[in-house]
Amino acid sequence: MLTEVSLPEQKRQFEEKQVTTLMDTAETIKKNSLERARTKLPPRERQRELAVLLARRDFVDYLNYHLALEVARVIASHDQRVRTVYLFEESANPDAQTEEYPAVKDLTIHLLILVSSASAALEAFVVSLDRTLTEVLNELPSEPFAGRTSFLNVLPITEADIEQGLGYAVLLSSIHARPVKIWQRA
Repeated sequence: MLTEVSLPEQKRQFEEKQVTTLMDTAETIKKNSLERARTKLPPRERQRELAVLLARRDFVDYLNYHLALEVARVIASHDQRVRTVYLFEESANPDAQTEEYPAVKDLTIHLLILVSSASAALEAFVVSLDRTLTEVLNELPSEPFAGRTSFLNVLPITEADIEQGLGYAVLLSSIHARPVKIWQRA
């Protein structure tokens, strides 16, 4: 005997929803970040060619920050276990006695992600997002962006890691190079 079960929710599951690909997401991250970075410049500078802007250290810093914000939002919207996202500079040296910029900016986006629990699915999503975002950012007309194999360094941490002072979670209690909170779940 066969029993037929009708699941109307499944039929409508994808109706009226725009399903975007990871490539679309990466393109949107790039577009939004470039637009927001331009707004940080003086009005007369905003209309310059992208290649000219990417040669400016201040513009690249703005772009990197806005890329981090966009990536944080995408990761958090993908996984409800993400509670807070922090941006940190891996190369930050609190003992440095010079104000000079290094010759080449590290374009890697370093994020600490406080999660309620570790997840292989989140890690797999981040790897896929990094691969796709790298492909999109490699198209920018600037040598430092071209040919890179990765732009994201995303490190999930838990409350237990913070309490026990494990790994990168110890940065959250640093007095010299504390990460900046860039996103938090309401």
